[in-house]
Amino acid sequence: MRFLIPLILLGLPLAEIAGFVVVGREVGVPMTLLLVFLSAVAGVVLLRVQGIGMLRRVQEAARMGNDPGIDVLGGALIFLAAILLIVPGFISDVIGLLLFLPPVRRAIAAFLRTRLTIFTTGTGFYYSSSSRREEHRGPPVIDLDEDEFSRKEKDGDDSPPPNRLSH
Repeated sequence: MRFLIPLILLGLPLAEIAGFVVVGREVGVPMTLLLVFLSAVAGVVLLRVQGIGMLRRVQEAARMGNDPGIDVLGGALIFLAAILLIVPGFISDVIGLLLFLPPVRRAIAAFLRTRLTIFTTGTGFYYSSSSRREEHRGPPVIDLDEDEFSRKEKDGDDSPPPNRLSH
């Protein structure tokens, strides 16, 4: 498993060069260069179109109070797909195009979610018991009276405990 990443990093450029040679023999050098240029343009265009749509879905999920984690992961996969299209090479183009397909992207995102932990922060709003929306800024506040908590200090140390949030 530890040799997989170096093997990919060394093997993929060699496979891309072989792909250029094979495609260049079949369609000619000018057409090969045109295909590489068109795939880079397609990557930029798809990144812009799909990326803006993904940002809207993440914002909508956050606004509705839903977990935007799967949309964030989908956005990362769209970014990876665009980079693979922009980088010259036919193998990376095929992988990039596959990542732009929503069913493929959802399947990969679902697989990655089982292997990753995605932390998301609050949306800035919470629902109170009266079911009305109230704005909430900053970390949650727990209001305690003097008799509801106690502070234990070190022996002989009268200074307050360090503020752990300031680090």
